[in-house]
Amino acid sequence: MRQESLATELGVSRLPVRDALLRLEAEGLVEVRSDRGAYVTSLTAAECVEVFDLRVLLECDALAQAIPSHTARSIRSAEAVQVELEVEDETPRWVEGDRRFHALLYEPSGRARTLRFIEMLRNIVDRFYLTRLAHGVRRDPWKKEHRAILEAVRAHDIGRARAALAGHLRATQQVVLAALDRPDPEAPSCRNTR
Repeated sequence: MRQESLATELGVSRLPVRDALLRLEAEGLVEVRSDRGAYVTSLTAAECVEVFDLRVLLECDALAQAIPSHTARSIRSAEAVQVELEVEDETPRWVEGDRRFHALLYEPSGRARTLRFIEMLRNIVDRFYLTRLAHGVRRDPWKKEHRAILEAVRAHDIGRARAALAGHLRATQQVVLAALDRPDPEAPSCRNTR
């Protein structure tokens, strides 16, 4: 689609559409090509590995920084979200709950920039969960991994928490890589949004 068409459809001028596309480009979700429009980006296997390498580095650090500030109450909040995740059957709601779970784990770190980078990296990967995966694929392992992370956080065991989180993220990486290997017949790899 053309930027003009998007602007008309949304009832706004072209400027907000252009700004939105540039923000999406900054997050790695679209590629804006001069005089050729904007395209939804796809994720290669190498890019997926890079995203998860960064997630392991940033999320393990955020968790290590958060653990000393976790309280019984903050841990109960994360546990409550985990209980909801264990019975959730709708993938979009599960993805949102998983996001909340991880955010609650890292929030006491007080590292706002790190948390924004983590969110940006999750945005790149979460669209694959929503379009190509059902969370039931790894329901029991994800539950056990989340529970292991919570147990380590509750014990204020930074080393064990980091190891459990890294293992969880690497297992998730394998699921995404497997999904990338399967063609998605319903979604083209690039869509022109000009």
